[in-house]
Amino acid sequence: MTENDGGGNNAGGSGAGAKPTWMDSLPDDLKTNEVLAGFPTIGDAGKALVSLKGLEGKAIVVPGEKATDAERAAFYGKLGRPETADKYSITKPADLPEGIQYSPEVEAAFKQIAHENGLSDGQAGKLYGWYYGLVKAGHVQQAKAEKDATDAAVNALKDEWKGDAFKTNTELAARAFKKFGGETPEVAKFIEETKVNGLPLGNHPMFLKVFAAIGKVISEDSMNVGDRGGAGGETSDEEKAKARFPATYKK
Repeated sequence: MTENDGGGNNAGGSGAGAKPTWMDSLPDDLKTNEVLAGFPTIGDAGKALVSLKGLEGKAIVVPGEKATDAERAAFYGKLGRPETADKYSITKPADLPEGIQYSPEVEAAFKQIAHENGLSDGQAGKLYGWYYGLVKAGHVQQAKAEKDATDAAVNALKDEWKGDAFKTNTELAARAFKKFGGETPEVAKFIEETKVNGLPLGNHPMFLKVFAAIGKVISEDSMNVGDRGGAGGETSDEEKAKARFPATYKK
């Protein structure tokens, strides 16, 4: 037993589980303390006390059910939660594909929810990134599905409109639509962005069939107008007869 070890290690004890003899010098209410009994010497106990003292102000205590809002706020702050929701470093993803609309309102709402649930800035950022990862993946899948649907529709029409009929009919449909819808950017945007079952309206088989039929009617009407006589350079029946039977035609 050394001079300053507070009585040594279980000196005078009765074997395993006996309290260290240095505890004999403690007040009566501490002589049987189980926590202190875990330190073989008074020196060990002193080192533990010094180490614990150094943790003051750094320890994180989980708030209990009866904790105050201030205690919870202090706890979340130690875990890395910003002081207010608007202090999160979350921003619009830099690699957001064209076609995905970004909403600052959704961003603000997410920050508020993250703050109310005590998320740290790092946790909120990772969760936000994970969410937009799903959004981007869904966008890619949707774009592929729309392309596949467009290709299938075009191939089906090619099977129905054999040979040059496909090119002729699609051109008729385009001319008919331009005649009635005009060639403004708004109209072009409408038929490109309006979708039916994921298929752009301008590529939808029914759209093409209807306007191809309209285009044929327009073409036939134009020819019929050209066959009627009248002002404006239109050919009369008499002039057609002269052209057709020049040798036999007589006034």
